[in-house]
Amino acid sequence: MIFRSHADEPMRHDPRVLYVLAAAVALVVFLIDAFTPLDIAIAVLYVVVVLLVASTSSRPAAILTSWGCVALTVIAFAMSHDEHYSGGPVARCLVSLLAIATASVLALRNQKSTATLQEQLQLLDLTHDAIVVYDMNDLITFWNQGAEQLYGWTTQQAIGQPVHELTQTRSSVSLDDIRRELLRSGRWQGELQHVRNDGTTVVISSRWALWRDAKGKPRAVLATNNDITVRKQMEGELRRQKDELRATIDAIPGMVWSSSSDGRLVFINRRWNELGVTCVENDGDIWRSIVHPDDYGAMQHGWREAIATGAPFESVSRIRHSDGIYRWMHIGAEPLRDSAGKILRWYGVNTDIEERKQAEQALARSEAFLSDAQRLSRTGSIATKLPGGEMWWSDETYRIFGYSKDVAPGFQLILARAHPEDIALMRQAYQQSLAGVPLIDLEHRLAMPDGSVKHVHYVARLAAPQSANPEYVGALMDVTERRAAQEALDRSTAELAHVTRVTMLGELAASIAHEVTQPLAAIATCGDAALRWLNRPQPDLKEVGQSINQMIHDARRASDVIRQIRSMAQKRDPSHAVLDLNAIVRE
Repeated sequence: MIFRSHADEPMRHDPRVLYVLAAAVALVVFLIDAFTPLDIAIAVLYVVVVLLVASTSSRPAAILTSWGCVALTVIAFAMSHDEHYSGGPVARCLVSLLAIATASVLALRNQKSTATLQEQLQLLDLTHDAIVVYDMNDLITFWNQGAEQLYGWTTQQAIGQPVHELTQTRSSVSLDDIRRELLRSGRWQGELQHVRNDGTTVVISSRWALWRDAKGKPRAVLATNNDITVRKQMEGELRRQKDELRATIDAIPGMVWSSSSDGRLVFINRRWNELGVTCVENDGDIWRSIVHPDDYGAMQHGWREAIATGAPFESVSRIRHSDGIYRWMHIGAEPLRDSAGKILRWYGVNTDIEERKQAEQALARSEAFLSDAQRLSRTGSIATKLPGGEMWWSDETYRIFGYSKDVAPGFQLILARAHPEDIALMRQAYQQSLAGVPLIDLEHRLAMPDGSVKHVHYVARLAAPQSANPEYVGALMDVTERRAAQEALDRSTAELAHVTRVTMLGELAASIAHEVTQPLAAIATCGDAALRWLNRPQPDLKEVGQSINQMIHDARRASDVIRQIRSMAQKRDPSHAVLDLNAIVRE
């Protein structure tokens, strides 16, 4: 097991102390071995020198020191003995050389292992993961640079500290349960919350591995921790946005759906519950179960064609709701493509257009009724926007003016059909509309291309007087037949009056005879009286004058009676005159 301690740091970072200490020990051992008569293997202590130098992790220095110790041993042996060597000193020298050689080999091997281990530790320090090793008492024994960067504590501060107290570990699962799982399977992986040195909380993904010794006894735990705080925040934000998006999609007043590239439904929103569909069915065709049988064939054909061609899909079909009632819906979908243009998914929405469909049908009926009513009543509609003069004509208006429907309506077209005697009148009415007159009422004539003349009656009202672009809404009535009928009626009325007067002449014959006979009889009577007054011996001229005046009055009266009877029989338009009822009574 690897430990990092504070005692190791000075010797590892300052090898000169070790070199001085090794040199001092070597000098002492050499002096004792060379200049003292001790019959012991003093040179064995060179092993200490070799180990001290080897602890500096310098392989050349260790090799050089080993050979130096061998040389010092041989020199000291030569200096402390004459040319006559006994067996004991030689054996002690060989033992010392063997000890130095053995210690050197072991030290060099240890150096190699240590170097390999140091390289592995450096590799662990290079990783961005926080690697922490702690014993079965939760005391930290290894703390790499990733852990320093993650938690903010240095290696010196962390080594020997209880890991869960230092990082204030919190988890949705108790630590005891985690330990039991670790002891059972040897591994555990999950998410934990730790507190950094600055007091901030981080979320980490932790992977634990249990290390056992050769006897299977648990010895330590290796924990690899990754900071996933940002990822968790992003996941939370994505989850929130997803929930908001789902809520927004569910709130849309339409049935939102998506399908795979082959047209199979994979997502539906909550509005589909109104159709009795609560989830996407992997088996079966949802459309067949909800689309009206009369509309399914055309809808399915269009959908398959859109999938094959990649063109946007639109269809208007009747969809069955959960109450069994079919309602008109607009079904539309657009494809989602990748960078290469391949369709990844289809996104669609079904919009309820039942009210719009009913309104369209009602509008079509109203337009049909209005068109029939205008055709029957010979009344067209004209809308005029001012001051530009843009117009809109109904079909009946086109028919009245005798123009094709592909002609853009305008005032110049109206003037082209106007009777020459009414052009000034129509220009005056147009100027009145430009001036904003509330009501325009005009009767005029149209000179048609076939030479006929139409009588029309135009009535218009100002629809938006306060607007910047006022508009007149009017009606154009073809009154030609009404005018002709009125003239025929007037002629018939005059003829009927004439016939009535002639008929009345027969009935009034007696009265006429009485009216004529009476003044004639009075004339004859007055003439006889005048002759008598003249035949007297002494003519009375005054009486004769009165009789003649009375004759003249009666003659004029008879003439008036004849004139009135003749005028009664004449065929002419009625004439109006002031009538004195008192005179009639006196007559």
